[in-house]
Amino acid sequence: MLPNLAFNPVKIQPIAGLHSQLQTVNILKDGVRFAETKAELRASYQLRHKVYVEGMNRFSDKSNHELKELQDEHDKNARAIVAIKKNKPIGTLRIFWGGDTHFTQEHEKTYHTSKFTSLLQAKKICIVERLMVENNARGSLTILRMYQEVINFVLKNRVEVVLLNCEQHHMNSYLKLGFRPFAKQTHYPGIGPVTPMALVVGDYKYLQSIGSSFSQLINEENLNHCHHVESLKKIINHDTKSDSKSSYDKNTIVSNFCAARQKLLAKRTKIADSKLRMKLSVC
Repeated sequence: MLPNLAFNPVKIQPIAGLHSQLQTVNILKDGVRFAETKAELRASYQLRHKVYVEGMNRFSDKSNHELKELQDEHDKNARAIVAIKKNKPIGTLRIFWGGDTHFTQEHEKTYHTSKFTSLLQAKKICIVERLMVENNARGSLTILRMYQEVINFVLKNRVEVVLLNCEQHHMNSYLKLGFRPFAKQTHYPGIGPVTPMALVVGDYKYLQSIGSSFSQLINEENLNHCHHVESLKKIINHDTKSDSKSSYDKNTIVSNFCAARQKLLAKRTKIADSKLRMKLSVC
């Protein structure tokens, strides 16, 4: 079921002599969560406009410049996660889940969903996109906290693979989380060149081996629903081991990344992992 959009604004009496009518103020509680109210969804759309339209000059033709909200026709079948601080959105992302709606032809073109629906029911697949944080939140735990909500959703709904598209300059960040490229670079409308990447949820040993933050959020007991780990890995490896130069490059990137991570992890202490778990538990 998609979010309930019921919205109950807080009404505040005007200060005498300043306003003659009641004012309506939207009070957004601090925290990271799935958007459930109209105000929370609008906060997500407003941050999209701020980051994409005002900051990056993207999707200007699709945004509502009067309301300063970036929304599209796909949002009616999507879920949004929003991070709020001091009544303002500082982070957001969008999720498409096969349990909510059928994946579209656009999803197939952009995320190659048929590679996975040939093996899995659609409800075992979700797509993450429109992930962003406000400038002042960069370097904080905001993105990881939003992904913590994604992981909680994935485990609750027994999802086995998470898909996304990654711009080249973000590649290393997603490799660190455990996503791996599975198809050649493609063009995402409004964004440009992106690489399709997949997270095999049940591949816990791989997440541990690279020191993924996700390995701090789950344990093997959470993954009893993941029955297709090896088959999913074959789907990913099939394309990255094809003869095309771009596929070879992606396979090399993953191999080089894993080698570099092993050297780094050899120096990382268990204390660092414990501190991360503690920070996430109190966020």
